[in-house]
Amino acid sequence: MSWPRALGYLVAAIVLASVYFATAPPPPPSPASEEPAAHGGAGSSVDSIRLETGGRTVRATRAGDLWRVVEPAGNSVPSDLIGALVSAVLETPAEPVSSGSDGLAEFGLDTPWARLTFGRSNGTPVTLSLGSANPAETGVYATLEGHPQIVLVGLNVRYYIDLVLRQSAS
Repeated sequence: MSWPRALGYLVAAIVLASVYFATAPPPPPSPASEEPAAHGGAGSSVDSIRLETGGRTVRATRAGDLWRVVEPAGNSVPSDLIGALVSAVLETPAEPVSSGSDGLAEFGLDTPWARLTFGRSNGTPVTLSLGSANPAETGVYATLEGHPQIVLVGLNVRYYIDLVLRQSAS
């Protein structure tokens, strides 16, 4: 290979890389607070969670580091299970899939499978709508209320939702 050809390939690679980085959608905003409290990590500003799916609602509030289910009354879901669900959403990076809300039906978000509403002690609640799983079954499509970007969150979010629903039914 000649030097001019190699230099041409290098220039083409630099141009393509800069176009890629200039047009990639920005990461979605996180439901977590911008300034997490020192003792609790990323989800420490979240003080309540409301899970709505299939006509069922489970709501839990946090006191210190422990979660307590307040709706439906009398149900006992382990605190660490609620904490694992919150961590699965807040501490795992979401991968941008689409920068607009076009084609919500394609991602199962026209009629979301579940909604998670995070109450924050220092801000307005944030709602995450969950759609269908991706074709590889490695994640679930989601969108934040008021934000058009569609993201892919880990499949473990759906797993923890299923566990919370099973525990709240018993």
